Amino acid sequence: MDDDLQIDSDEDLFRNPVYYEPAGRNLDLDRPDLGVPQGQNLLSVLLRMRGRVPVEKRGLICPDCRDLRGRRVPMYLVQRDSVWLASHYRKPGEKPISHESDEHLARKERVAKDSEDHGFHADIESQTADGHARLDVRIDGANGIVLGYEPQLSAQTARGMRAREGFRRRGGIQSVWDFADPDHAGIGTVPYVRTPNLPASVIRVQKNPIAVQDGNFVLEEGQCSQNGALTRCPEKPYDPENPTDAGYCGGWHRVLMPAHQSSTFTGEGGLTLTRFIVEAAAGERIPFQRGGHHGWLPAQQWKQYLEANGPALDDKEPQPSVRQGDRRDRCTEDRSASQVRAEPKQRRGSRAIVLESRPRETEAARVPVDASGQAIPLCRFGCGQPASLPGPEGLPEHFSCRRKHET
Repeated sequence: MDDDLQIDSDEDLFRNPVYYEPAGRNLDLDRPDLGVPQGQNLLSVLLRMRGRVPVEKRGLICPDCRDLRGRRVPMYLVQRDSVWLASHYRKPGEKPISHESDEHLARKERVAKDSEDHGFHADIESQTADGHARLDVRIDGANGIVLGYEPQLSAQTARGMRAREGFRRRGGIQSVWDFADPDHAGIGTVPYVRTPNLPASVIRVQKNPIAVQDGNFVLEEGQCSQNGALTRCPEKPYDPENPTDAGYCGGWHRVLMPAHQSSTFTGEGGLTLTRFIVEAAAGERIPFQRGGHHGWLPAQQWKQYLEANGPALDDKEPQPSVRQGDRRDRCTEDRSASQVRAEPKQRRGSRAIVLESRPRETEAARVPVDASGQAIPLCRFGCGQPASLPGPEGLPEHFSCRRKHET
């Protein structure tokens, strides 16, 4: 009886809320009694229904689907890594439950159309070959590049974003995560761009440019001074109380700088989402990871990066695990995670990534010389000053220093 069931992939398994109709309450799958009075044996009762009672008659339903859509969507229990999770019931071949916002749908449709118009085939809602991830938009790029465009308009945890990116990377996908919130935990955690929070009606008009506000970096190097190539010292912490402060250390830095903060940024002819996606699909923009921070570099800048720093990156991926995924979200894709279970919200924003720094070079102390060009030795009494005349012992000294020494 459970054979007529489409099992969710690991990526689609979340700790969805689940409502138990006979008890009239949501279950707490972390507790032995599931949060139900005298419910110590309830889990066993539910598990014994497998293969005997149809899923839709077990009394488990999604409270979000009921409250938001007015639909009774049955759920079933599944265990991963000793963690019990509730999944939405669907028949083989049916798509997972989704409540995507109109803005989310508009971004997917816009990017798919723009990609097709520039000669790159695009599919909406495409599964990866290994079945572990579902791409919002799959774009078949040049030279075997497979791009996955993922608009993410809801609040998620950094841990969940890393896990979802891991599924895609192991499937051979170059992901472009698109965030509208400048404080989103995914910024820098995964390869990303940030675009304005626009209404769906504006996004769907292809002639309307969608600006890329962050995620695109450039390589810069130079002297850290007021007249140098850098706009501010990348190692000096940003002071929100004094945002216009431009401190300099006098040293030398090589940095990956957000393009909109670089010395060459003029604010005119800025990068658009369409151009970014097309160039990434063509291999003209390369994702990087440095110091735990992700971003994108133009291909020429990427070559300069490799020449200066070598190919070694801290590109360690965690092993796939349900515990590493974002299991604290609700069933809807574009609604915020639970405020109780979500990670504390921290402002991330753009930042320069320091690749190499050298301190300010101090000038060698000038050695005083006499008329013949010979170095003048220092005073024997340790005053630190040169002494050109020898004393009774034939050693360089000052008369005043001798008197101080004798007294």
